[in-house]
Amino acid sequence: MIENCWIYKNECIEIPPEGYYGYSYLITDILNKKIYVGKKAFTHKKKTKLSKKAKLLPENKGKRVIKGTKDSGWLKYFGSSKELNEQVKLLGENNFKREILEFATSKSDLTLKEIEAQVKFNVLRVNSYNLWIGGKVYKRYL
Repeated sequence: MIENCWIYKNECIEIPPEGYYGYSYLITDILNKKIYVGKKAFTHKKKTKLSKKAKLLPENKGKRVIKGTKDSGWLKYFGSSKELNEQVKLLGENNFKREILEFATSKSDLTLKEIEAQVKFNVLRVNSYNLWIGGKVYKRYL
């Protein structure tokens, strides 16, 4: 079990659930009573440049790159806030609680869930590491 793992419904999550793109989350700084609301995808897109030999293979005919995915590092993630990450280094990971609020099925769904959570927790008016709220969400992708 990973120390200071992501918690969802009082359970430690170490493996991404099937069929989900990412999750919205709440990180609580226990000592300073500050919060941070954000989002994280389980994987990122990646392109691998083909070697000269690989380009000659029949399945790669006409291709220059192969598209795939790689792990996003979500298990060890503490948000994109510089101030929050400085506090994590200073105070230690054990002084922060990481909770998954909701899982999302697509990139647009993930952005929408993050914005909804930021509004719900009123992050711009309370003691929070969030500095702004924003994102584009297209109805056709939900």
